[in-house]
Amino acid sequence: MSDILTEWKKITPGTTRTELLKVFTTEGGISTAKHRTFVHRRCPYIKVEVDFTLADPKQSIVDERPTDTVSKISKPYLEWSIID
Repeated sequence: MSDILTEWKKITPGTTRTELLKVFTTEGGISTAKHRTFVHRRCPYIKVEVDFTLADPKQSIVDERPTDTVSKISKPYLEWSIID
């Protein structure tokens, strides 16, 4: 758990979506390019909510890009997996 918390602490505003995806992966459920739930790669029950600043102001709300940056990340929490 301490390793996971250490990894989470490194995800700060300005971190790119690509960097975030090295530690977390996408969760099922409703999402947009501006907001998504992610699960930790080693434990899918550990989740975070992430808000993004889109790389291009004209970008579609469904167009997730590697260069989008984290604007806000929640504290990790535990929850059952969602599979669509």
